[in-house]
Amino acid sequence: MPLVEEVIESSGAFNKIDAVAVSIGPGSFTGLRIGLATAKALAYAWRTKIIGVPTLAVLAENFPFAKVLPLVDAQKNRAYCQLFQNGEALTEAQVKPIDAAVVEAAQTGGEIFLCGDVLGKIKTLPDNVKLAPPHLKLPRAACVALRGEFLLDAGHADNVMNLEPLYIRRAEAEELWERRHGLPAEK
Repeated sequence: MPLVEEVIESSGAFNKIDAVAVSIGPGSFTGLRIGLATAKALAYAWRTKIIGVPTLAVLAENFPFAKVLPLVDAQKNRAYCQLFQNGEALTEAQVKPIDAAVVEAAQTGGEIFLCGDVLGKIKTLPDNVKLAPPHLKLPRAACVALRGEFLLDAGHADNVMNLEPLYIRRAEAEELWERRHGLPAEK
């Protein structure tokens, strides 16, 4: 928070803030909760709008004129993934085994870029699939802001009181608790 305050003070941007954009996931359960709680507190205190931006769309923002498959670690050699082309989602966000997601995306044809935090776990790379350069493989705050601005300009804003993380799957702790208590697992 001291860095947020320092950036706002040094830039003189406080009176120019129209909204707070925040990456809502999928991703690390704890990281999402902390980031969202911080953004909600700022939006509430500043009496400004809040815009939740899906993390996979943030990653795709690095490739506005290409086909891209963002891959975010979902543990157990799986990734949250969603195929985008020219900034538009072609598929729904889902959890898949990493290599299966890459092969499936490659089968859609054309050159595809992969980005995200699991690129080192990919075992085989089809000919039409390329790894993102290092400076474009991870989410950037500027891309959260750009996607947030796009959503704001389209008339979208979220309710600060009920904006929630986009988890896609349940936490490992929830699944473990259900197994220990003999409850059927959700699909």
